[in-house]
Amino acid sequence: MFTVFVFPKRIAVAFFGNKPIFPYYHPTSPNNGKDFYTVKKEFHKAITAQTTFNGIITVNFFINFKGETDFYKTQLCDLNYKPLPITKDIELLCSQILLAVKQTSPWKPQLDEQRNPINSRKFYSFRFNNGKLIEILPK
Repeated sequence: MFTVFVFPKRIAVAFFGNKPIFPYYHPTSPNNGKDFYTVKKEFHKAITAQTTFNGIITVNFFINFKGETDFYKTQLCDLNYKPLPITKDIELLCSQILLAVKQTSPWKPQLDEQRNPINSRKFYSFRFNNGKLIEILPK
């Protein structure tokens, strides 16, 4: 799934400091000081909505060169990666996931090859089968 992010120019310049945005894996993954298994446990505690949802809920966001986060976007797709709308029956689930992702802050800004702080993207994807959280990516 390909997503285009459009930011109001004034807000984007203020947040990103007129610097480029790098993917989450370049040159290394963003870091919030917690290992993945600790974050995974926190997600499992925070996501308690009862549902029969089958699919993937992804939250994309940006980490600027100061370590601040913003521009969160939630996307849903079925298990075959076809986009789905957020419906009434999974609103609570989506809200809990978004809040849990926002609580992963504070983040450390990524550094480029010259050890300068850079803007980056990050995402978490939550895979559900019959309402049960079965996988969290990236690992």
